[in-house]
Amino acid sequence: MRFLHQSALAVAYLCVAAAAAVCSGKIKPKVMILTFFNAEGEIYLTKSNLTGALDFRAQQHRVPFASPQFPYLHCTRDYDACLMTTGEAEIQATATTMALLADPQLDLSETYWVLTGIGGGAPDQVTLGSITLARFTVQVGMSYEMDARELPPGFETGFVPQGTDSPDAAWGSVYDAEVFEVSAALRDALTAMIDPVRVADSEMAAAYRAKYASVPAFAPGAAPPAVHHCDSVTSDTWFTGALLAETHTRRVKTWTNGTGIYCTTAQEDGAVLGALVRGALESRVDFSRVAIVRTVSDFDRPYPGQSVMDNLVNGTVGYPIAIENVWLAGNSIARGIIGGWDQTFKTGIPASNYVGDVWGALGGTPDFGPGRVSGGEPVVLPGAKGQHPLKVKRSTRRSRFQK
Repeated sequence: MRFLHQSALAVAYLCVAAAAAVCSGKIKPKVMILTFFNAEGEIYLTKSNLTGALDFRAQQHRVPFASPQFPYLHCTRDYDACLMTTGEAEIQATATTMALLADPQLDLSETYWVLTGIGGGAPDQVTLGSITLARFTVQVGMSYEMDARELPPGFETGFVPQGTDSPDAAWGSVYDAEVFEVSAALRDALTAMIDPVRVADSEMAAAYRAKYASVPAFAPGAAPPAVHHCDSVTSDTWFTGALLAETHTRRVKTWTNGTGIYCTTAQEDGAVLGALVRGALESRVDFSRVAIVRTVSDFDRPYPGQSVMDNLVNGTVGYPIAIENVWLAGNSIARGIIGGWDQTFKTGIPASNYVGDVWGALGGTPDFGPGRVSGGEPVVLPGAKGQHPLKVKRSTRRSRFQK
């Protein structure tokens, strides 16, 4: 009895000390930082003892069904911020995100999700070490693919949107995972929390990026790292080369109705967002509280005179500063959200743009895609908390390739 009494007092004290981050036996973080492989997560832990750093070593919680390589959620003492590593690539990222959503010990209804990882960068937009915050992620891997040795006449790439017969076609078959859009207003607010003066750089990265200076279009790639607004592509295939980069640049522009700007590569962004849309449909997540942050470790195409293979194998000289800037961005954003919780972030920042998936499952009308939307109303799942029955109209238009 004495032990139970002391435990109850401890929980009561923790609820007060943590400003309701842990109450009713649940962990309720203000910020959930997602990383995708060991080095991205480890830097948050190793820097936990620095002045101004959040200490993610203070609390640990095992998440059922998470990656066996990364089974633990790491949190600050008061559980205001938590850190989870999903494992690399789409299947790992989706599975771990769903594990977080399904964990009965977590209340994520007011949590801000900050995806922080490294990726490749387009030298016409960004450079090694750059910190990018996206509005869109586009799943460029959702394609037909032909071997380059067998391309039809006039084709510059073997990647063709599914359900079409042209590399530059807008839409064909729609799986509802081609594009996700997050809040631009939140992105802008979080950008202001990152001090551009503190963005890490190195002499090695500077020497490497100087090789791009001879191409005027690559001036951003030859410049020092900075903080940018531009968009990511998701694909499990780690691609390289000018032709594929140009293909994906056009794909992003086309699939976002001219709004998106491709600048970084990723293997997980769309996968995480797909899971979070489902979480939002069950009222477990507020999708307007999602941010995509990528830092640049390498370039997606070679400098003049460099082979594609050399760029792929030897071009990751920006890796150390990209990892450093993952932490800089994530730690700065998490501290900013926590510090501004009562004044701004608890009630949320209203999105100024559409947020959600291709179908409009969360309500609103997508400002991209083929018009296959839910009529402006959210999809209602049977038995989902806090929603009301309604019928969702979806287009019955089918491409000639669709079965």
